[in-house]
Amino acid sequence: MEKLQFKILSKWVLPLVAAGVLGLGSAPSVHGVPTLSISDGLGHTLNLSNSSGGFTYTGTLGSFSLNITSGVGNSDALLTGLNFSVTGTGTLTILLSNTSFGTLPGSISSQISGQTSGISAFATYADASDRLFGNSTLLSKGGPFRSAFSGTGSAIFSASGPFSLTEKIVIVQSVFGTTSFSTSVKDPVVLTVPTVPAVPTVPDAGATAPLLGLALLGIGLARRKLIAL
Repeated sequence: MEKLQFKILSKWVLPLVAAGVLGLGSAPSVHGVPTLSISDGLGHTLNLSNSSGGFTYTGTLGSFSLNITSGVGNSDALLTGLNFSVTGTGTLTILLSNTSFGTLPGSISSQISGQTSGISAFATYADASDRLFGNSTLLSKGGPFRSAFSGTGSAIFSASGPFSLTEKIVIVQSVFGTTSFSTSVKDPVVLTVPTVPAVPTVPDAGATAPLLGLALLGIGLARRKLIAL
């Protein structure tokens, strides 16, 4: 069974190896509408979109039971963080995408962590043509994962105009089971520690030697006085 699961995931995970590796910058203030698309490969598809970026869904898709909520949003998030739980048998493909991102001065980072009774994998893409679910440039990938898992990655991406970001998660469960995970795609704020300037060394212009000589002379005179006493 495990060999079959690996073979299914290899169809899209292994070709990513040659493409590249998800970090920081300044999130654009205006972008498109986050869209979530879920498919079981058997003709059952669920599409959710929300201009506020939040997703909440509890229900079924084919033979799967789904429980989806958005993660806690923050100022450095590019794609909405997902808290996702799925129970069932088969293959599930999850795509989260948004458009109209501006130039980022740093890198784009992604993270996924969770637990699976099957095999899971993820990838994150950018698309310079700003297409929803565009996957022209691979930014990061991880997996196949088994049992408890965690994956991170980062890559720099620059485009002359607006671009889209897409996160892809694939779950394969050959027997009835549950997979749950949380994700984030962001440009994290980097805190810089101010540098303390070094204290300059002031040359003594040769004053140390004379001062030392005067000190030794003073000690010598004091000894002579004590002897005279």
